[in-house]
Amino acid sequence: MLSAAPPESLHPESLHPESLHIAISDGSIHALAWGKPDAPLLVFAHATGMCAALYAPLLAPLATHHRVIAFDARGHGQTRLPADPAEIPHEWQLYRNDLKALVAALGGGPALLAGHSFGATVAFQAAIETPGLATAVLLIEPAFIPFRHAAAARASGAPIPNPMADQAARRRASYPSLAAMRQAYAGRGVFADWSDAALDAYLAGGTRVTDTAATLACDPAWESSSFRGVSTSLEASMRACRLPFALLHATEGSTVSPEDAATIAALHPDMPVQAFPGTGHFLPVTHPASVRPFLERLAAAHPGARAER
Repeated sequence: MLSAAPPESLHPESLHPESLHIAISDGSIHALAWGKPDAPLLVFAHATGMCAALYAPLLAPLATHHRVIAFDARGHGQTRLPADPAEIPHEWQLYRNDLKALVAALGGGPALLAGHSFGATVAFQAAIETPGLATAVLLIEPAFIPFRHAAAARASGAPIPNPMADQAARRRASYPSLAAMRQAYAGRGVFADWSDAALDAYLAGGTRVTDTAATLACDPAWESSSFRGVSTSLEASMRACRLPFALLHATEGSTVSPEDAATIAALHPDMPVQAFPGTGHFLPVTHPASVRPFLERLAAAHPGARAER
């Protein structure tokens, strides 16, 4: 099993980013930024229900050579964009459009793109459908309907059973205080193997706090809607891919089955498809030092465009 980053490594001074609100057509996207504005651009997309701040230990050290932008998706974190839970973001196209708009607002591509879970799928599919958007993509635990079920799901048009969406819809949105929310989360569910620093980063970036309540920035109804929009077309995107990429996946509760990992590796034998034994879905949070070298290699081989603000 890989060793997790020691807690003391999670909050050095170098992790302190600049907080930006970047205007697009229907509002603004909140982002954390590290590095010089004229350095090659690296853009990172987080997992469903999460926020940019959670990935600071993974991303901040890359600022030596890149302008690193980690952004809060629509309906998440501090981003200010319409997010109506009644409008399921089908195949995550709305999120892909937001990512393209963000890169354009930052001066245009190509950028090195990376993401975790739904963010990985969004970044990859946005890159495939938009030539010139990306130089390369790092997919960490991409989320998608397994290949063997995807075609049938598209053909039927019927709602896909989605336990993650059901669970998200039942999530409690508010607590009397941030301390009460933290107590409810610590050591439980997806947070079970997180460090204290990682949980604190999530709470800092993913909540709105008043004198009387701490509320999730990603409303459970929106999170549930996002899960229901899960991509059924990743296999088609993989078959169409002509971009360099690397795919990293866990072995415990992974979104990437061994069968789908083998299919992707067979389609692209020159691209890394790497398993991390003993790790879970939040691999980039629990083991950032193990993930970062893959970003560094892609960045060195395929640097992004120079960013402008």
